[in-house]
Amino acid sequence: MARQHTAGAFDIRNIIGALLGLYGIILLVAAFFVDPGIDVSTGQPKDSSYNLYCGIALLLIAAAFIAWSLLKPVVVDQPDTVTEK
Repeated sequence: MARQHTAGAFDIRNIIGALLGLYGIILLVAAFFVDPGIDVSTGQPKDSSYNLYCGIALLLIAAAFIAWSLLKPVVVDQPDTVTEK
């Protein structure tokens, strides 16, 4: 009879969700604390909302990956005993 357990932290969805979440946090920090500079052609400040929108989108996608891995975990079969030949 095989025992069953979940993949847990080694599920690829957790790894992808963590990386996307990290990149989203980095973009949000950049949106709030990094100076966007001046647009040379117009002399006006550059629009820095791209980092904000992309950071929010990445955090939402990361949350979806983590929720997906929690709601439908990968079940791994493991044999009870190892038989020698």
